[in-house]
Amino acid sequence: MKWSERPTHLAQHPPLRDWQQRCLSKALAQLSPEQPHFLCQATPGAGKMLMAAVLANYLLQRGEVDFVLYLGPSCEVVRRAEETLADVTGLAVDGELGARGGCYTYQSLRTLIHALQQLGAKYRVLLVWDESHHAGRVAGAQKGANEWGQALLLLERYMTYTLALSGTPWRTDGSCLPLLRYLDIPADEDLPLKQRLVPDFVYTLQEAVRDGVCRLPYIKLIDNRHIELTISHAKGKQRPKQKQFSSIPRLLRHPGISYANLLRHETAMEAQLTKGVRQLNALRKAQPGAGGLVVASDIEHAEEISQWLMDQGEDVCLVTSKTPNAHSKLQAFRDSVQAWIVSVGMISEGVDIPRLRVCCYLSHIRTEQHFRQVLGRIIRRIGLHDADCYLFMLNESLLRRYAHRIADDLPDEKAVVTVVSPASAPDVHGYGNTALGVQLDNVTLPAAETVGEAGTVVFGGSSITAAANSGAKPQPQWEHDMAFSQRFIEHLATLKL
Repeated sequence: MKWSERPTHLAQHPPLRDWQQRCLSKALAQLSPEQPHFLCQATPGAGKMLMAAVLANYLLQRGEVDFVLYLGPSCEVVRRAEETLADVTGLAVDGELGARGGCYTYQSLRTLIHALQQLGAKYRVLLVWDESHHAGRVAGAQKGANEWGQALLLLERYMTYTLALSGTPWRTDGSCLPLLRYLDIPADEDLPLKQRLVPDFVYTLQEAVRDGVCRLPYIKLIDNRHIELTISHAKGKQRPKQKQFSSIPRLLRHPGISYANLLRHETAMEAQLTKGVRQLNALRKAQPGAGGLVVASDIEHAEEISQWLMDQGEDVCLVTSKTPNAHSKLQAFRDSVQAWIVSVGMISEGVDIPRLRVCCYLSHIRTEQHFRQVLGRIIRRIGLHDADCYLFMLNESLLRRYAHRIADDLPDEKAVVTVVSPASAPDVHGYGNTALGVQLDNVTLPAAETVGEAGTVVFGGSSITAAANSGAKPQPQWEHDMAFSQRFIEHLATLKL
């Protein structure tokens, strides 16, 4: 890999916000051979990448680093980061001949790791790893990192400085993030040792709203007080049974009703989308360019939602992993005044479309990390007259819990990890600092679980068929006919300032 300076244009960037300047000053003062790693935890939508680009420019100008590497979770996020770095430094960072850096996805490290190690061994390099929660390792163990965690650990030894960026610096599986500081928590001798993550700089959602950096989020939980469930045997061998439920959380306690299926129930889905459409139409009277986002569960679901919105006369952009020229369509939507964009995962993390102010959350994913990342797509302010945003979702117990604690930027149970003994850590080859050219192991994902009972779930005329467990004994087929009252209500959750 041959590198030399190749300027692109005059360096320029918008003025830094107060938090960005404070974080920049702290990073410049702290980064040293003794403290080469820095974690910036700033709420999604606050502008972490601009701060990172300005830091990279300072280090390049001061002669502390020769090159800048950037790692991100997706091609769209990487492309935007490359643009920001080039704008701020005035230098090419596309990894080509004459560039002063390169921007890559975490997935690409499998083929690039050896070349990047050689670069770091010969030159001084700043590594910016964005959305750092994607990389994991087992706390207290010298093995057990996931694939992206392995790659970072293989690079660490060769990097002069590393800058981690995340609005949600924890992992759903409870593992640690590599390269970051964790402090021991005093505990009884009989209890396993626990450690708490210590970010180097924190900028909370509450601060961002007070500073006018982020919008005040209004989270509206959609519910229904009169739900009737009729359970009947598919072959008519037993008399139908009827049950009444006073809320969606109570309904979801029934073993025959799942949250994933409820998302596809025509009445519940239409009620949520209708409220989102009304809210966006009201916002567009004052801000014609305001946009709405729908996060669907899968591609088929996204197509169904898009069709419903178009049937209501809405202008819709559908972008999924199967969409031809998806990134071009995403860019076109960003620069347009089109009302709605529907996706599955392409806009849930790191994608910057500031005109989005309404989101309908119809994803089957119910992790706090995903919830906060999606919320981050609609909270970034762009002017003086867009001080609020709106997230609509079903009143499911986990989502409701996440909504009521959005002020906790690093919840205690997320910041604390349990340290395992080396003997009990999973044996994953390649953990830690190793020699050049060590191959990363293949990572095999577990097969998806299947439900134990085959059957058709009928929701007020819309039918959903559940997959059968081929290893289970044949079970009776049951039909669940559900009826909602026409009036859906909203429970409001918002940030307390």
